[in-house]
Amino acid sequence: MFELYAEQKDLTVRRREPVTSGSVNVTPVQFAFSGVWEGLERTAVFRSGDVTRTVLLDGSGLCEVPWEVLTVSGRHLFAGAYGTRGGDTVLPTVWADLGLILEGTAPGEGARPPTPELWEQALAQKGDALDYTQEGELGLWSGDRLLSSVPVEGGGGGGTSDHRRLSHRDAEEQHPIAAIAGLAQELERIPEPVEALTNTELEELLK
Repeated sequence: MFELYAEQKDLTVRRREPVTSGSVNVTPVQFAFSGVWEGLERTAVFRSGDVTRTVLLDGSGLCEVPWEVLTVSGRHLFAGAYGTRGGDTVLPTVWADLGLILEGTAPGEGARPPTPELWEQALAQKGDALDYTQEGELGLWSGDRLLSSVPVEGGGGGGTSDHRRLSHRDAEEQHPIAAIAGLAQELERIPEPVEALTNTELEELLK
């Protein structure tokens, strides 16, 4: 585990460990802050090469190094932190060098879920989530309580109630007879076909 201490803008590495490329959720970092940081919302930042990822810190100050900054060996891993108040950055630290990323055995890419964006992390910490209501609207939930909702075309099922917007709606076998009100009754009124008239019979009828 890494242990970092932020004294205003200075960030000191108090404890370190080897870091290998390909690591996923096995490199914890414990941040501690001086009293200057009281009342600030704190965010950790990790950088390797041109890849940077941010992690919103909770009250414990503990987080994992995002796997995206550990994909390439031979680079130095850096960590930093910044504090915000009212949405404005008011206290950033300098970068702290966590050491060289050593080459590790590469796992499959499919085993690596992406690090959530900051807004997703904030929702998760608050216990809120985005989901659809029974009416098909997109709602913001806090546990089982609906905080707010907005109408979404098509609803939660990803469809639409306006069939004019359906793709391939002119294709065969798209709508059964029963789906069109009164169609079955109207079809029953059509008389059975009779033997075709000859040209002579048609001419007689048209006279």
